[in-house]
Amino acid sequence: MAVLAGTDLFTVEVLTWRGLVTYYVLFFLHLETRRITLAGITRHPTEAWMTQMARNAVDDTCGGVRQCRYMLHDRDTKFCRTCDEVLASDGIRCRRLPPRSPNLCGALGTIFKEECLSN
Repeated sequence: MAVLAGTDLFTVEVLTWRGLVTYYVLFFLHLETRRITLAGITRHPTEAWMTQMARNAVDDTCGGVRQCRYMLHDRDTKFCRTCDEVLASDGIRCRRLPPRSPNLCGALGTIFKEECLSN
């Protein structure tokens, strides 16, 4: 468990002067300690943004997953090939969750919400 991390995106609706706006929240979860690292929030999770968030995650000084060897994520297309390559360059192997896994879908997001709300 010490070498495992997971990542996922969830959405939040924010009321702005233009109405409701959907924001995407990217986070990393170290599975052994259940330590959550908020990676970033954006309205448009483009490939360039996701790649930069992966670079930040493995940063030497403050990267949230720099000591992990495996990264678990779902099959969302937002987790692009370049993100996996950035993580692989730091020795982190990305593992996609199996397709159509109802007990795994949203599991990281559920853990995130439970951990944040339990404190």
